[in-house]
Amino acid sequence: MSKLDLWKCRVLQGNVASFRNLDTALADNNLDSELKEQIITHLSDLKSEFVRYFPDIDDKREAWKFIRNPFQCEVADVAEEVQEEFLELKFDSTAKEDFKDMDLETFWVKYLHVYPLTSHQALRILTMFGSTYMCETAFSTLVSIKTKYRNRLNVEGDLRCALSSIRPRILDLVAKKQCQISH
Repeated sequence: MSKLDLWKCRVLQGNVASFRNLDTALADNNLDSELKEQIITHLSDLKSEFVRYFPDIDDKREAWKFIRNPFQCEVADVAEEVQEEFLELKFDSTAKEDFKDMDLETFWVKYLHVYPLTSHQALRILTMFGSTYMCETAFSTLVSIKTKYRNRLNVEGDLRCALSSIRPRILDLVAKKQCQISH
């Protein structure tokens, strides 16, 4: 959000260095007012969409600080219902070593059974962004599946196949079928 504000200020001043391709295209640094207005409108709309998707992101920023690094966060910044468990985690030397060696998601999953309240809260926040991505992917896939030539209402099976990460073993399936049944 802050970067969007920064970019808008720069574009207002005629500086498009933040947008490398546009900066290259405008080799003579001649940014006309119509293009400038379109960029500013686009950045404003983008910020509005962020606010719409994540309405309370600013309110939660302090409460979510412990997710990025629980060992540099104060107990007052954590929700009251997990403060005691959070203190145990904060002073757990084994967890501190694991935090240095693991990525964020793996760390919280590993300590889900040891510190269930704190880990569950962290994982709930971390999975929010992945699930948003998956929803957007599903909508894009649905748009490509439902065309005017293929507009049947029941697309669950097609959508499931399109979104699945499991690849079918066509050769194994074909090998199990007999090409022609003899009489």
